[in-house]
Amino acid sequence: MKLWRRLLFISLTICAAQSWAAFSLPKNLDTSDQKRALEVLGFGSASKILADPYPLGGYTGIEIGITSEFIPMEDVANLGSKTNDKDEYSYTTLTIGKGLYYNIDTLMYFTPAGQKMQNFGGQVRWGFYEATFFPISFSAIVYAGGANFANLVNVTTIGTDLVATVAIDNVALYFGAGRIRAQGTFIGGANGITASGDTEKQVIDDNHSLFGVNVNISKFFVALEIDRYQDTVYSGKLGFRF
Repeated sequence: MKLWRRLLFISLTICAAQSWAAFSLPKNLDTSDQKRALEVLGFGSASKILADPYPLGGYTGIEIGITSEFIPMEDVANLGSKTNDKDEYSYTTLTIGKGLYYNIDTLMYFTPAGQKMQNFGGQVRWGFYEATFFPISFSAIVYAGGANFANLVNVTTIGTDLVATVAIDNVALYFGAGRIRAQGTFIGGANGITASGDTEKQVIDDNHSLFGVNVNISKFFVALEIDRYQDTVYSGKLGFRF
């Protein structure tokens, strides 16, 4: 019970601190501005691994964690009519993962209430190969998610990655690459952000590469990850596996 109280306290502290982060979107976005904004917001809010991709362990494996993610906003702030919010926008998500069977895991994530954006989604991970004489394993990952930014931009993302993991003692290094697609709806009207005044949709695709490190401390773990699209996105996670 003490463990759960500590995790809850850490989660609430991080959420409370990040819910005050400044966040605003520029108006008068034309088609090229919308696509650039979608690159930053859509890819930046996509699902992250942020854990040792090695399978959780079948029916008994469960993972619970809290992530801190950062979206670079400088380029978005310079679009359209521009804004002064050029710092990274940070937000928190809660994650729950469950091991299933045949080395398949499922994971879902969502942002708690009180933040300027809402983010949710999930991923399926399949650990399909583990070397016998070297500590390396390979996983295939499929993920999908959605995000809402200030009720002005709605985003959906879907993607796949192939990931290799090298684990030595309590440290796991993982790296991989794949493909991602994002679709964004930009709200028009009097309070909207499109240059035309109409609600518009944009779709973009991009390659995705990633690198991460996971450190186990008893049943806890800390993971740091760098995701590369057109921009570089940083994120971290504190979690618990049992």
